[in-house]
Amino acid sequence: MNTVERRPSPVYQQVKAYEEAWKKDHDAVRECWDWEDTITVGISTGLLLERVDCAWRDRVFRETEEYCDEANEAYQTLFTVWLRVTDAVLAGVVELESRFGQVDNAEELRQLAARVREHLARWEKPRLSMAVGLREQKLSPEAAAEMNRILYEAQTNPPHIPPGPIPQEISAEEFFALMRRPRP
Repeated sequence: MNTVERRPSPVYQQVKAYEEAWKKDHDAVRECWDWEDTITVGISTGLLLERVDCAWRDRVFRETEEYCDEANEAYQTLFTVWLRVTDAVLAGVVELESRFGQVDNAEELRQLAARVREHLARWEKPRLSMAVGLREQKLSPEAAAEMNRILYEAQTNPPHIPPGPIPQEISAEEFFALMRRPRP
């Protein structure tokens, strides 16, 4: 009987079992890494949603973009879908944490999900600023030309300073003391 025809030796069986155990553990670690990559993508996507929503709300607030219900619903839907997917990912993370202990960035994803949940619970459509000065100012070409003319004239025609001594600076206390004195 030659070596090939023999059944596997106990040593060979041990090496094979060792290899299979390593492969199983290695595959589990790779699975954990894949989940961590998914978590990172979830965090990036959630932060991107927050930034884009904030920019949109600022544009509506400053009147550089007109509010529309479709955009409001689209942003709300994006957050809702992101949260639904994130909740499913976090459910899988619980099982991974029981097997591996800590899963990188899982806590950050949980915090972001809580923030998004709160944002959705308090969702309000953006509003135009009541303070006109905070809105983006829009001038027609004619109005812009007139403003430039006025500014140019203001630079070339400084205000008239009456002759006489230059008033001295005084503190607020000195000013109030002067104001309280009886006038003759």
